[in-house]
Amino acid sequence: MPHLVLSILIGLALSTQAQKMKLGEVLVFIPFGANRPADSHAHVFQSDRGSRKGQHMLTWSGGTNDTRPGNVPGSTAEASEYQLLSPGKVGPLPDVDVLGIHYIKVRPERRAAFEKYVSDTLHPAVGNLRPDLRLLYYKAVRGPDAGSYITIFALTKESRDTYWPGGSDSDDLRAAFKPVSAHTKELLTYLVDGSALTDEKFAAAIYESREWADFVLLPSAR
Repeated sequence: MPHLVLSILIGLALSTQAQKMKLGEVLVFIPFGANRPADSHAHVFQSDRGSRKGQHMLTWSGGTNDTRPGNVPGSTAEASEYQLLSPGKVGPLPDVDVLGIHYIKVRPERRAAFEKYVSDTLHPAVGNLRPDLRLLYYKAVRGPDAGSYITIFALTKESRDTYWPGGSDSDDLRAAFKPVSAHTKELLTYLVDGSALTDEKFAAAIYESREWADFVLLPSAR
């Protein structure tokens, strides 16, 4: 009987782990619109908040030397590959089941300076903001989004409910971002006018983009 209980507990632990995705230095996003893609070697996410609500996305996560997936039949657009900027500044990457994706718009003439700013200032400051709330900057290197940047708010369902209960800022979120608000003035100089959320009533103003979407990991359909 003890062996049976142990087996059940191990099975439950593995099942729980399977419901999260390990963030990698490389992310490949394959959009699928309103139709859920078939389960494959990648993870299926669906947006429940933001500008892409209801849309599905097949997401592959891995290392720089891993084989990338190609385009998948049924996808609504070509795959986009993103690579983490200054990975040595953020430490081990987390397991997540929510990707808060902010589609930031960097001034074309300031891209090189922006990447240095991420390495020198942003990733050391917000790459490990809280154990359950990390801001990670990625650059698209392949696909229709090549040359653009995103900020991933690396979250779990539990941490999102803590920091944005019902979609609103919490006191915990305000406390988390208060120490890094000093960087927002310089950060704004790298961004296209009007692309960042600047209203000071938002705790993560400037760090948040006006174009964003939360994608939640879906359970396997198998």
